Amino acid sequence: MNEFLIFYAPFLVVIAGIVLSFFVVLKDDAVTRSEYKESEKTDV
Repeated sequence: MNEFLIFYAPFLVVIAGIVLSFFVVLKDDAVTRSEYKESEKTDV
């Protein structure tokens, strides 16, 4: 069990964090709304 916690668990936590962050970004309205992207292009 100690070998798992020392060697494998940190990599699993990092990979899970990356996957979770991509999932959260896809659920974000500011990123996925097309109206927001269009208004952002015209304001610049």
